[in-house]
Amino acid sequence: MGAHMHALPADPAVRSQVVRTTTNTTGLLGAYFAFHAWLSRICLMIAVVGTILIVAAVLYQIFGRYVLNDSPAWTEIFALVVILYVTCLAAAVGVRDGRHIGMDSLLNFAPEGVRLGAEVIVYLGMVVFGLSMAWSGGELSIEMAPYINPGLPISQAWSYVPLAAGGVLIALFAVERIVAAVLKIKVIPSWH
Repeated sequence: MGAHMHALPADPAVRSQVVRTTTNTTGLLGAYFAFHAWLSRICLMIAVVGTILIVAAVLYQIFGRYVLNDSPAWTEIFALVVILYVTCLAAAVGVRDGRHIGMDSLLNFAPEGVRLGAEVIVYLGMVVFGLSMAWSGGELSIEMAPYINPGLPISQAWSYVPLAAGGVLIALFAVERIVAAVLKIKVIPSWH
């Protein structure tokens, strides 16, 4: 977790020249950023494993259909469920790493205070979106829990769990971005 953490120099003259980042912040705030970086890396690892599983399922589907002439019924629904996890986790990491879709605009020419205000408003919107997504995903998971997926013997709730988890992560990472923006701390991407 702290492999990339570097303390800021003690000399105030040198310290003012060093860019403060999420990896060189110390104390409780440093632990807060380190936890989010760790959580983001876990999400990325799960997304990568999920992508590999999707490719394997699709290849098995192709093999079954064209070589064995017996197409497995579970591969399509499995790939669809796993892609929901990959998408929701990767979207949350995109929020933390600042890789979500954005547009350069006149804000680039605005004073720093205006840019900061706009950035905070955008991330507050992401918090609201993430919490709404988490709430709706949680409700759908509960409602669909008694039903079994056709072709894959798991509850249909598992198709909605990634919405709830992804929503919570989006909200958490958006709050981290607000904290970093207000304190003028550069967020170091999880995958760098």
